[in-house]
Amino acid sequence: MLAALLITVAMTACPTEKAVYALRTEPAVTARFVPVASSQDWSAGLALRLDVHGRRLWFLPAHGGTNGENYMISTPDPSAPGWKPPGPEAGPRPLGELQYMGFDKDYLLDLGVPHAGQRAPAHMLLPTLDDALRHPRNDADRDSIPRQFFDLVSCGGR
Repeated sequence: MLAALLITVAMTACPTEKAVYALRTEPAVTARFVPVASSQDWSAGLALRLDVHGRRLWFLPAHGGTNGENYMISTPDPSAPGWKPPGPEAGPRPLGELQYMGFDKDYLLDLGVPHAGQRAPAHMLLPTLDDALRHPRNDADRDSIPRQFFDLVSCGGR
């Protein structure tokens, strides 16, 4: 019991850039935040990397402005040569924009998007990810995943 408590405490204090997530009902689908260059338009200093059925997908955290929603904006691989943070309305967006919701361990909604150095959300929900995978904007292969939470499963993995 003490070991489980210590793991829970460590996970709730995990910095976002060290957090590793798994889709609750399909644990082979994973997510993690990776440090990237920030800009005035992309201040989080992170990209979300999703590994889905052999594909690697990338997104940048973004505030929705006055609508109060948060998003993950699709972007090409930020480790590719020449990649730089795009303008707010510019640059390729292979899968468009996904709604993003982050939650603490008690499922209280985090109002912002993750930032480098901050506490990682314990759970994340990307409710429009399945739609984006089933109806891609380009000639990409269609895919599908359950609409389910990503849960923090480890801290420090890469």
